[in-house]
Amino acid sequence: MAAAKRKTIPKAVRQQVYDSLNGHCGYCGCKITYKEMQVDHIEAVYLHEEELNAGQAQEINSIENYMPACRMCNFYKSTMSVESFRKQLETLPERLDKIFIYRLAKKYGIVKEKCENVKFYFEEVKNGGDGG
Repeated sequence: MAAAKRKTIPKAVRQQVYDSLNGHCGYCGCKITYKEMQVDHIEAVYLHEEELNAGQAQEINSIENYMPACRMCNFYKSTMSVESFRKQLETLPERLDKIFIYRLAKKYGIVKEKCENVKFYFEEVKNGGDGG
């Protein structure tokens, strides 16, 4: 199966995506410049290649499926759903605890864990918070 051809996102749409969260990553909430922003497909293109190649699933390339993202979040999220991404992030403290220098840093108070459920920036903003 051939990979779905990625559509170039027009500058005007990229600007709308950027403005939608006032220049913040929709996931971690860090401030990003327009140039740094990556446009994440909330629902991954990869999961809909057959439909796209058949001329269906146009909503995958619609503004409703775009999220402004920093490079790190977009890379780590990859083709995961938002909920899978959340679950992966929530396993990080447990995974890091297997590393000796991480445990040592915790012991000396250099690193402090914040083991809470992950709430994404776009959820905070949508629910009326300032995201920070």
